[in-house]
Formats: sequence, C-alpha cells, structure tokens
Amino acid sequence: MKALLLRILKQLKNDPRTLALMLVAPFLIMSLIYLLLGDSDYRPVVATYDMPETFTEQLTVSAEVIAIADTTFADTYLNADSADAVIWQDGYDLHIRVLENNSKSTTAIQAVQDALSELLPAGKITIQTIYGSQDDTYFASMAYVFLAVLAFFFTFIVSGMALVRERFTNTLERLLMTPIRRWQVVGGYVCGYGVVAMLQVVLIMLFTVYVLQVPVAGSIGLCLLVMLLLGICAVELGALVSIFANGEFQVAQFIPVIIIPQIFFTGIIPLDMIPYGLGNLCYLMPMYYGAAPLKHIMQQGAGFMDILPWLGGLLLFIVLLFVINTLSLKKYRKL
Repeated sequence: MKALLLRILKQLKNDPRTLALMLVAPFLIMSLIYLLLGDSDYRPVVATYDMPETFTEQLTVSAEVIAIADTTFADTYLNADSADAVIWQDGYDLHIRVLENNSKSTTAIQAVQDALSELLPAGKITIQTIYGSQDDTYFASMAYVFLAVLAFFFTFIVSGMALVRERFTNTLERLLMTPIRRWQVVGGYVCGYGVVAMLQVVLIMLFTVYVLQVPVAGSIGLCLLVMLLLGICAVELGALVSIFANGEFQVAQFIPVIIIPQIFFTGIIPLDMIPYGLGNLCYLMPMYYGAAPLKHIMQQGAGFMDILPWLGGLLLFIVLLFVINTLSLKKYRKL
C-alpha cells in the first residue's frame, strides 16, 4: 500500500493539470464568489414623485434621487434601468414600485426604509444576532457552504477520473494480479489522493480566512479536520463511481446525480423550510456532515464535542464507502 501511495503522489506530481484542478481552481472560484457576494458600494437610484423635501434630502444619504413628473412614467424608468425603484405618496399610503425582486431593488428599498426610520417619530428597530454580525456580507455568512462544496467537488472529480483512467490503461488490472489485497488498493488510493486533499483544504482555508478575511469564531484546526474528512469521503465516492463508470465522461455524468443534490442540503436552504419533510434526506448526504459542523465552528465557535455527531457521521461514511469500494473490486479480481 505504501508503494501504491508513493506511485500516486509521483503521478500527481507529473500531472500539472490535475494539480491545478485541485489546488488552483478552488482559489479562483472562491475569489470569484467573494467578488460577486462581497461588499458592494453600489448606490441605488430612486425616482420620487411628489414626496416631501425632508424625505428626499434624507434619502440622498444612501441613494441617488431623481424627480419624475408623473407616476405614469414609473414603468418607463424601471424598464430603461434609469431607476431601481420609484416611490410616491397617495394620501397616507406610500407606494414603492420596482422592476423585479433582485439585489438592486432590495438595496433601493433598504435605502427608502433607512430614510423613513430617520424621519418617523417612532422608535428605531434594532436587529441583533446571537451569532455573527449585521455587518457580515452574504459571502461571509455562507462561506462554510462554499468551503464544503469546493472541498468535496474537486476532490471527487479528480479522484474519480483518475481511477477511471487507471482502469482503461489496465493499471488497476495489473495491480490486482499481484498479491496485494483489495483493501490495500483502496487504502493506497485513499491515502494518495487524501494527501493532496489535505493540502487543498489547508490552502483554501488559510486563503479564505487570511486573504478574504472571513471571520472564524472557533478553531481553524477543527475546520481543517472537518474538511479533510469530507475530502476523504469525496475520494472514496469518486473511487466508487469510477468502478462502475465506463469512461471519464460518465464520471462527469454522475455530478447532477451525486453532487448537485447534496449542495441543497448544505445550508443554502434551511432544512426545516424544505417541504414534505425532505430536509431529513440530509442525513444521507456526506456534504451535509461537512457543512453543518463548519457552520457551527465558523459562526458559533463550536468546539470538538459540539461537532462530534457530525464527525461521527463523516467517519461512518468513510468506513462504509471503504467497505463498498473493497467489495466492488471483486468484479476485477476475486480473492
């Protein structure tokens, strides 16, 4: 098994494209997500009709304000992207019209609400959170999801396609002709790609925390442990898929079936909001057992004992997939 481990590491060292996919691509994607979901200095444009001057002056603090002559032009301004929202008053009623529900209209509505809260005599509403801060960006609040997905996705792809290539070059068959046991084959591949997965999670975690400035309330070491176990799960799942795939393209075809459904159970959608009790399917998803403890560590400062149930779930998946992979190799050699 040691010889197999060293061969895999040497093979990966001589394959820059695979190394780039595992070590460089996650940085690029994480940086892109950061730029898309990070802080924005965008000032919304709000068109007003017959609004009090005091309100208009207050609104200019957080938005660009333009005056329109009639509300009949509201749709024209919105469709032409000349305004993100149109606001007017009809008696005691306040009307806000937007083109659609998107981030720009949300920013414009927030600016209107801020202006109203400054002018109305009623007490201000203060929102407090137990964990995190109101100033956290959406990227920072959802970073645990992106870390789990990236750690799992690229490791799964690389390990799955690499093992398919080993099959079609008859490397696996020749290996199984030696006295090596099936579990040693699986262990060698898991250890080999696990080393690269460990390097991947260390680099992407340090990049996220120290370069992208994502706050971590708990231990970074615990985050690394969770991501490493998740990466090992991905290696074993990729190996299992490769055993039954008839080519590298078929490994990619498994992504919509195996990877994408898991993403919806990582916290993007609160599990208790998923109808028909389908949120309980999360317990069948390895990615859930990685994202959930990452959330508790990064946002709530959870310790080792707090995340132990999820770590147990990851270890159970690792053992189960290891056994299934070992048994599946019977189709190539019966011991």
